[in-house]
Amino acid sequence: MAKIEKAGEPAGEKKQTESDIWNAIGQFEKILEVMPNDRFSLETLADAYEKIGDHTRAKDYLVRYADVLADEGDEDAAREILPKLRQFDQADPDIKDAIVRLEGLKSKKVMAEIIDSDQTPASRQGHIAAEISFAWNLLQAKKLSQEDYSLIVHDLSENSGHAGETPVSTLHALRDRNYAGIDDIMSFAATACNVPMICLANFELQKETFTLLSWDFMVNRGAIVFETLGNDILVAILNPYDNQLKQDVEGLTGRDCHYFLAASEDFDGALGRIKKLLTEKNN
Repeated sequence: MAKIEKAGEPAGEKKQTESDIWNAIGQFEKILEVMPNDRFSLETLADAYEKIGDHTRAKDYLVRYADVLADEGDEDAAREILPKLRQFDQADPDIKDAIVRLEGLKSKKVMAEIIDSDQTPASRQGHIAAEISFAWNLLQAKKLSQEDYSLIVHDLSENSGHAGETPVSTLHALRDRNYAGIDDIMSFAATACNVPMICLANFELQKETFTLLSWDFMVNRGAIVFETLGNDILVAILNPYDNQLKQDVEGLTGRDCHYFLAASEDFDGALGRIKKLLTEKNN
């Protein structure tokens, strides 16, 4: 296997860099055993193998990623990886087919969809990549150790296959493992993403406000509309790194949104109050 070489980089740092990449490869390959079409994992593995010089495996994962994008009709993402595909030998049948499929995509706007309750397990798996990405960012920032990261990824993958009324999130996984540094992680994530922290217990939730998102969306995606500000809305989220979540919330509500980071236990408490209000509404 080719080694990572960077001019002027101390030998110890080169070894550490390669070790980190191999650890990441192992974790994301485990994720693919559970979610074989997970886009984040496929793209990350393609980049990781490219960095260590294994171009064959890099190509294989990039082709798999391209196939997923083609199946989903995601033209925007397809445009981003086409240059990477073209760096490989275009006489290679796999590369050629992948390029043809992606270039053949017709433009279309992918609209955000409210998640139906009977799709809960599959939907959770579909969105779990964003939570794994959250944990990955914490690992890179040295807010999590490699061991802690592995445990969190395991919990996320395991919990994503089970229906329930509790969100599957990195913050929930950390809380369930009684992670001592969770307050520091909350503060770091809020600052890094410019998303202030909020305490939902301090707000009286109104039906006309929180029902801008469906119950299933709140549970599965980790977002609650907790207040209005003129025509704008204030939204509590569990993953400040999840830009797709923000786009979906804005698409579903048709409002300008301001986002705030909520602790997992505070978020669960708000869900409990919302469920009670929804039950009263239906009776």
